[in-house]
Amino acid sequence: MTLSITKRSEALGAEIGGVDLSRPVSKDDFEEILAAWYENIVVVFPDQNLTNEQHIAFSERFGPLEVHPSGKYVLKDYPALLLLTNKRDDQGKYVSLRDGGSVWHSDLSYMGEPSLGSLLYSLEVPETGGDTEWANMYLAYDALPDDLKNRIDGLKAIHQFDQNDNPRLGPPPGMTAEEMKGSIWEKKSAEVKARTPDVIHPIVRTHPVTGRKALFVNRRFTTYVVDMDPDEGESLLLDLFEYAERRENIYRHKWRKNELVLWDNRCTIHLACGGFPDEQIRTMQRTTVRGEVPV
Repeated sequence: MTLSITKRSEALGAEIGGVDLSRPVSKDDFEEILAAWYENIVVVFPDQNLTNEQHIAFSERFGPLEVHPSGKYVLKDYPALLLLTNKRDDQGKYVSLRDGGSVWHSDLSYMGEPSLGSLLYSLEVPETGGDTEWANMYLAYDALPDDLKNRIDGLKAIHQFDQNDNPRLGPPPGMTAEEMKGSIWEKKSAEVKARTPDVIHPIVRTHPVTGRKALFVNRRFTTYVVDMDPDEGESLLLDLFEYAERRENIYRHKWRKNELVLWDNRCTIHLACGGFPDEQIRTMQRTTVRGEVPV
């Protein structure tokens, strides 16, 4: 099998062709995929036809998989698969978290061992909208002025799962409790909160494979700077978010059906751009690879 690797943007992102992920991937081909992933951070595998078992099997090549801590929107028979769709049931209620990626974030950064990587597979895509953006957090760190790099050296921040604890975010004005169901604003249960206590991570982490430094903060889950006045800490975080979300750091992906996209949560943040009518269906399934304690 001969793989082809084509860059999608200057900042990050590449397409890997010539591989059928429904079949076992050889050791040599997998090593080539790993190298392309570490270099490009986000890799797209087009024209795949994967069963749930095949999606999971390929994902497990990267490490043990997480079951999403909420446990609510995973597939009953395949708990390693998180369902992301805007479909509704017979009662008109959303069957999944329809806006889970609508704020810049890194998957599971609120866990003690945040996700190493995620693999998202497109089952249904809308005719318009529904894009995803990824930002390169290596480049974000590299662009910081030296005085700001020195200021954040050794600093740590708190990451929280409960959206309602985030000081800079809140539900849209007038959104009712019923409308919050199936959204990131839905109230977390005591059980979910117990499974996701606040965690502390370094603001700058070193990638365990590449050795490069990356910012490790995001608007959705990073809430406070440890041992810093809340207002001062928020001002610092907002400055860092501005560097992270610069257009030159971003790859915007327009989805096609039957694509699998793999990204590295240790050195990216991402955003579901939305922008598609509710009557157009967007259905994705995601596996999440367990990571390590950031250093």
